[in-house]
Amino acid sequence: MLYTAKCYWPGISAEEFDRGASGRLATRSAEPGSIVYRGAILFPEDDLVLCLFEASSRAAVKEAAERARVPCERVIASVWLPGPDGAGLGAEEAPEQDEVRPQRRNQ
Repeated sequence: MLYTAKCYWPGISAEEFDRGASGRLATRSAEPGSIVYRGAILFPEDDLVLCLFEASSRAAVKEAAERARVPCERVIASVWLPGPDGAGLGAEEAPEQDEVRPQRRNQ
């Protein structure tokens, strides 16, 4: 399942994130049976970083963020909505259609 870690991070720059947190998150993702860190979006004017993960639970994402010293205030269940050409993920990485738009509950 996809999750987004919402991180309020005053003063963080793209360079600082790449040098530190990105590498630590990727290292955690390389551990067997762990989550997969997919990347991040930085909103510098809002002091906000959104980190995308594939994981089995919110708790796993929260723990990985804490171990990587990333100030995660919330973990949000997420759904990837690709552009018409699948932009953003390589063809071999793109989720199956059922994963992209899961059935809605209580219809």
